[in-house]
Amino acid sequence: MQYVVSKKYTRGSDIEFAEFRELNDARLFITNKMQSDASLNVKVVYTIYDSDKIIEIFDPDKVNFSSQEQGSQGKTASFRPTPLNTAPRPPGTPQKWIRDEDDEKNKE
Repeated sequence: MQYVVSKKYTRGSDIEFAEFRELNDARLFITNKMQSDASLNVKVVYTIYDSDKIIEIFDPDKVNFSSQEQGSQGKTASFRPTPLNTAPRPPGTPQKWIRDEDDEKNKE
C-alpha cells in the first residue's frame, strides 16, 4: 500500500509532500515533524491518505508535546544583554561632553 502524507497550514490547502509504504513510518515521520513545528510555534495539520481515503489526521491542538519540551526549555541562555543606556558615540569623544551648570554649582 502507498500512504501519502499531506500538510495543511492554517490558511491554505492540503500539500502532499511525502509518501510511505508502511503506516508506522508515516506516523513516526509526522510525530517528528510535529515536534519540530511545536518548537517553532507553527501550526500544521498532517493527514495520512491511502489512495483517496483519509486514514488518520494529526492536529497540533489535540496533541500535547509539553512533557517532551520541558527538558529542552530548561536549557535557555542565562545571558540576556540590556539595551544601551546612551546612544553610540564616535570614537574619541568624551563620555559626557555637555556640562550642566547645575552640576558645577553643586560641586562647589
